[in-house]
Amino acid sequence: MAVSTFGLKCVPLLLLAAGGCAAWASAAAEAVPAAAPAPLNLAPEKNLCSARAEPVAIGSVQWNGWGRELDNSRYQPVPAIRAMDVPKLALKWAYGYQSGTEFGQPTLVDGRLFVTSSSGRIYALDAKTGCTYWTYDAPAGSRSAISIGELGQAKRAAIPKKLKRTLAHLDVIKAPSAAVFGDDTGAVYALDAQKGTLLWKTQVDTHASARIVGAPTLYNDRLYVAVGSNEEKNSVDPNYSCCTFRGSVAAIDVANGRVLWKSYTVLEVPQPTRRNSAGVQEFGPAGAAVSSSPTIDPKRGVLYVGTGGSTTGVEQSLTDAIAAFDLSDGKLRWVKQLTVSGRVASSGFTSAPILRTLASGNEILLAGQMSGVVYGLDPDHGGEILWQSRIGAPSPGGDGPAVGPVPTVGADRGGIAWGSAADHRSLFVALSGALAQPGNTTGSLWALDPKTGIARWHTSAPAPACSWSEGPCSHAQSQAVTVMPGGVFSGSMDGHLRVYSTIDGKILWDFDTAKTFQTQNGIRASGGPLDFGGATIVNGSVYINSGNALLAFSIDGK
Repeated sequence: MAVSTFGLKCVPLLLLAAGGCAAWASAAAEAVPAAAPAPLNLAPEKNLCSARAEPVAIGSVQWNGWGRELDNSRYQPVPAIRAMDVPKLALKWAYGYQSGTEFGQPTLVDGRLFVTSSSGRIYALDAKTGCTYWTYDAPAGSRSAISIGELGQAKRAAIPKKLKRTLAHLDVIKAPSAAVFGDDTGAVYALDAQKGTLLWKTQVDTHASARIVGAPTLYNDRLYVAVGSNEEKNSVDPNYSCCTFRGSVAAIDVANGRVLWKSYTVLEVPQPTRRNSAGVQEFGPAGAAVSSSPTIDPKRGVLYVGTGGSTTGVEQSLTDAIAAFDLSDGKLRWVKQLTVSGRVASSGFTSAPILRTLASGNEILLAGQMSGVVYGLDPDHGGEILWQSRIGAPSPGGDGPAVGPVPTVGADRGGIAWGSAADHRSLFVALSGALAQPGNTTGSLWALDPKTGIARWHTSAPAPACSWSEGPCSHAQSQAVTVMPGGVFSGSMDGHLRVYSTIDGKILWDFDTAKTFQTQNGIRASGGPLDFGGATIVNGSVYINSGNALLAFSIDGK
């Protein structure tokens, strides 16, 4: 059986068993990618593009990084797909990864598709055809989305004096661009986006458990990087000296990789605390990993991150919190700790906060928690809670109605994993039963009023048998959500990618990705559970990873 472990989630490729995933759910708190294996000796890709790769320029029609925009809304306002045509979506092409199951998210800029992989191979493909422009083999695996940033300004091409008065068009020389990503060892890389050559590499964190899961966010020639961890997985080993990792956020000069500042989400350096039952020395405080992409607020000059929980018994002020750091020097502006009592898998945050403007003109920070609670916070008043709502039913013994509106009768239980999405009217949140306590196999999608947190609608995932098994399987919706005008894309652990109406939650399109695909590069590829990075939508096409396949959809597959 081929099994790929993504953090502490149960994700065996094409063999997902409901019972197994439910058993793992209690350990799913603070889930981040497991350490990458030793680099594989991968063969060169066979489907090289015949045309030479041109310089890559930033434009308005793109999906750059995790949330497409600095606010991490995951909203594509110009998809070149009408909601009424969504039922016509069909597979356009597939591309096979040599390394196995992938959960990263594709980035599309200037007609180029950039993706990372668990083997460390980084790809630049033609978005229309799936041919390969270049690959780069990093020494460690990566799951982060890639961010593209220009390293200079575009210039006009030199024109002979005799021709200047006769030309109505001026050629523009595109500025060089960098493709930036983090890996499973806490390092950040910048590659030449046109050629795939290494520009620089910076080790942001040297802890053995450090991982960069969230995509680096680029703003004003600075790269903002959040550092996560999988140390909590090691903490179950009585022979492990738990725990010493501290979450952090860093600013890096995109031109040369120099770290400009670094701020920790655990303010004190871990110190020896006690010895466990095996006589092994323990340490604290530790934890507060940041597993999502930083959200940038240019108006207030801050970035926002959500933090995970403590990995020790030592109390801390920045765990299970939304925190704001100054963009210029990294100083902590404010923190709002949001620990939820009762039977929940975790009070931590693994999804990026979303900054949106309400109809009133006021801005609000929207944050979904692994506990299943969603918050509306005031960015002008230290993250003051404007509203809080638990989506889904409370766990037995939990305190559901005490933290917000009572859920719809019969609602599923679960938590919020990798990311919500928001348009100008609603916040769309996926619920994963794998994060409930105890875990279950359900999933659902919710639309909330961003002003009040009141649910507009919710739709439970259909429960067909998974295509790789006749028995029960998980329908948990952990994957990040993506929204366009009229349609919300949400993937499920049963392998289905579905599009829901933004108006009433009706399912407009359902595609089972858990099948075998013929690929552009000749690699045998099979889809599987959908988790972590969500769909990206650009120029009438939809791109998503499933199993070891990268899939491209368009209207009628054209």
